[in-house]
Order: sequence, then C-alpha cells, then structure tokens
Amino acid sequence: MTTKPAAEEMFRFIVSTFEAARSDEAILAKMKGLQGTLKVITTDPDGVLIIDMASQEAREGSADEEADATLRMSTTAANLFWQGELNLLASMTRGLVRVQGKKSLIVRVLPIATKLFPLYVQTVTDAGREDLLVEKPSPASA
Repeated sequence: MTTKPAAEEMFRFIVSTFEAARSDEAILAKMKGLQGTLKVITTDPDGVLIIDMASQEAREGSADEEADATLRMSTTAANLFWQGELNLLASMTRGLVRVQGKKSLIVRVLPIATKLFPLYVQTVTDAGREDLLVEKPSPASA
C-alpha cells in the first residue's frame, strides 16, 4: 500500500460495498434483525461514515449525527480494516481505534463485516486503486 485514500473516496468504496452486499443472500441473512447505527469518524483526512444496520446502508454523514456506537480511527486504519488487515479488537485495546456507545453492537457487527472484506477489495480494485491495497505475497514467493 503506497498511498492513503481520501475520506470521500474510501467512503464511496464502503457505500459501494454495502450496495453489492444487498445482492448476497448469505450476507443479508446475517444482517437481518441487526438493529443499530454505527458512526465511523476518520482522521487524516477527516470524514464521517454512517452505517445503518437495519437497512444495510452506508452513507457519508456528519459528526453531530446520533449513533448507537461510534468508532474513531485514521482513514488509513479504516482502509486496512475493510481489507481485513486490521484487527479491530486489538486496535481498540492499543488505542488505535476508540469506541463510544454500545460496544455490544460492534461485537455483533464484526463477524458480518468480515464477510464484506472481499467485496471492499473488489470495489477498490474495480476503481483502479490497487495502490490502496495491502500487497499479498504471491503463492510462489511464500
């Protein structure tokens, strides 16, 4: 990964990821019945993403919007998380990610979020932004 995404760009990727997830019955089944709103506040650059679990939607938002739980992290950390390259719980204990509100919502959402990681990576790849992805060693070099 050589560059960091602009917050608006990364949020566009996440919104597209949630849109793609709506066509995946397995992911929808896991999300069904989950109630709650997550607010993700990113820094460097600054941005706010609102994730409504009940409607399976993500959108740009504002810092003053109400949410059941709020996550604060750098945009780089958020990009790594959506690729499956950042352990959220370990990052919380190390202070790289700060949480406010219902931590139980985050714990319930985390297993579902992992199902979205391949969709996020595909969205970034389709946008021609492979420079934002963590390089994986090829099987021949591993």
